[in-house]
Amino acid sequence: MAEKNENLEKMRKEVEELKVKKEQDEHELIRRNNQIAKLTKKERSRRTSRLCSNAGYLESIFPVIKDAPKTDFIQFCEGLIRIPGVKQYAKNFKPKPIEEVMK
Repeated sequence: MAEKNENLEKMRKEVEELKVKKEQDEHELIRRNNQIAKLTKKERSRRTSRLCSNAGYLESIFPVIKDAPKTDFIQFCEGLIRIPGVKQYAKNFKPKPIEEVMK
């Protein structure tokens, strides 16, 4: 009988340890999901900033597109790409180091 009680206590202790381990794993999963969400938000913010910066530069070069609706903007870009040499230039474009550009 004492042996059964020892076994029972041992099993109860194991169950408690497993419950603690499960809670720790659940918290770790929450932390990881939060980390993923934070990194995703940061990446989207960088992308948005880059898109705004690029679009702003395009607007400064081509003021005609500043207040243009989306369809007109797309039509304008399609027209640019049809200019002889532009498509090939864009396809082969390789940026130079800033030091070379600033000379």
